[in-house]
Amino acid sequence: MKELNLKGTQLNTPEDSMLSLSWLVEPDTKFAPHKWKTDIVCPHGEASQKLGDDLDSVMVQLKKAIKAAYPEKTNEDLKEFIKWNTLPYSWGPYLDKDGNKRKGFPDDNYLVIRTNKKTHKPDGTPNGAPYIFDNRQQEPLNDTQKEKYTKIGPGTTAEVALYVFPYHKDVGSGLAITPSAINIKNFIAFGKQDNTAEGWGFKQDVAPQQGSGTPTASDFDF
Repeated sequence: MKELNLKGTQLNTPEDSMLSLSWLVEPDTKFAPHKWKTDIVCPHGEASQKLGDDLDSVMVQLKKAIKAAYPEKTNEDLKEFIKWNTLPYSWGPYLDKDGNKRKGFPDDNYLVIRTNKKTHKPDGTPNGAPYIFDNRQQEPLNDTQKEKYTKIGPGTTAEVALYVFPYHKDVGSGLAITPSAINIKNFIAFGKQDNTAEGWGFKQDVAPQQGSGTPTASDFDF
């Protein structure tokens, strides 16, 4: 494969993007190579549509660069020659490995972005972890402050700064997307999701009863 002069770019997700399957403080070490990673689920809207268009534009530029690098090959030749890897973003429902909608993500038209960042570079030198902010200060959180976000539950909302870079290698061509920095907007600890009938996707025939004994903030004049 020819070495192409490809450059990455930073793109930011909408502020109402939801995180899922997140390993952002500690990397996922179950399989090698170890990685920080998170799925980002963006509700459909103007901001997510623009982000999707921007990601598409990076792919268009990659295809143009590959075509320019192999002027002797026809479009049909390139289809046989280039192995395109699965893109790390897509439009549609947010599904689990069995093809079912994940709990808490009922819509059918999300922009789903799968990101990861390896803990080490190919030469063995360590990569820096993604920066984490909590929407209250200008400086990234230190190691002690980040401990709160070790277990990020699905549905946590955040704006994520993505580093998007195209690649053209023997293993294939495509896009890689890493989470450079995460600004947490609304944190939900893992295991603290909505544990109501509605939260599990059930439709009840009766309305929730009032005054059932569970205190609310108004009971304490908050």
